[in-house]
Amino acid sequence: MYRLGGEASGPTVRIGHLRDALAQRVRLDVVSGARLERAFALIGYALRGRLRGLAGIYVESSSSLPGPVDIIFLGLARLCRVRVLTYIRDAYQLFPEYYATDSAKRRISRAAFLPAVRALTKVSSLVAFPSRGLARSVLGDGWAQRAALLPPGAKVAPVSPVRPGARAFLYVGSLAHAAQGGGILVEAMALARERSQDLELICVTPPHDQPAGPRPGWLRYLRASGAEIEELLPEVLATITPRMRTPYNELAVPIKVLEYLGYGRPLIVTDVGETAAMVRAAGCGLVVPDTAEGLSAGIGEVASASPQQIRSWGAAALRAAEANSWEVRAARIMELLGVRP
Repeated sequence: MYRLGGEASGPTVRIGHLRDALAQRVRLDVVSGARLERAFALIGYALRGRLRGLAGIYVESSSSLPGPVDIIFLGLARLCRVRVLTYIRDAYQLFPEYYATDSAKRRISRAAFLPAVRALTKVSSLVAFPSRGLARSVLGDGWAQRAALLPPGAKVAPVSPVRPGARAFLYVGSLAHAAQGGGILVEAMALARERSQDLELICVTPPHDQPAGPRPGWLRYLRASGAEIEELLPEVLATITPRMRTPYNELAVPIKVLEYLGYGRPLIVTDVGETAAMVRAAGCGLVVPDTAEGLSAGIGEVASASPQQIRSWGAAALRAAEANSWEVRAARIMELLGVRP
């Protein structure tokens, strides 16, 4: 339910990786686009008789609401005995820290979110979520236990070792929402530099999400994705996820955290829900309080760690990435749909 091929975002990165992983296993048709564009594509697909012979349909729902044609098409697929697995990636409309209802359009979207998503689940054979907590927020306690879990995946590829003398820390994502912790991230690095003045913070952030005003010389804003980010890794000691402890962040599984695992670097994350649990289980970095002081302490600990410790954390991150690769996720989708390679 997204337009692919434009500027990379969390959802399109996820879909692109899953598309590639699935295409290695099965013959794959991809229908994408905004709601109206997608509607014409789905109507054409059905009229050409393409539903006949399909082994299954995997749906990536968008942050906006599904359209009537989406529901009708999936209902028709079910009538044709095609299994449908729908992945609900977020529920921003239910959480004020991410979705302000400051306009009539947004108030309508918030009111319509649960009915629209539940209609989508009714025409699906099975529904998946990134976490059990998100499933409960959308389906309620009873139905949530029946949902499948399908968190984001990690890219597994050879990574560059840390360059001797590297002193940079990496953040990838938006700084537009206070809940994502951009404010405490910059403050934390300023505090850490009081002890180690050679530290640097690299923020891969779109221009429209960068805070206004002057920035210190140790803070670099970049636009980059994919291989461009990987080219930065030799100078990166660790990645940082500074999310604040909010209701939504407690149950979300950020795509970028799984991407960080594949970079083979230590992770510094705030003590927030699913993200903290993942880093603790993998032993691939530090979990710190969601304050500037807490982040600063974590930055300082990594900055003063031995090269052996940095490599140990990085190796643990890569092991976790392999266990949660996009190939693993694609295999799980096929298993849930009952499709054999």
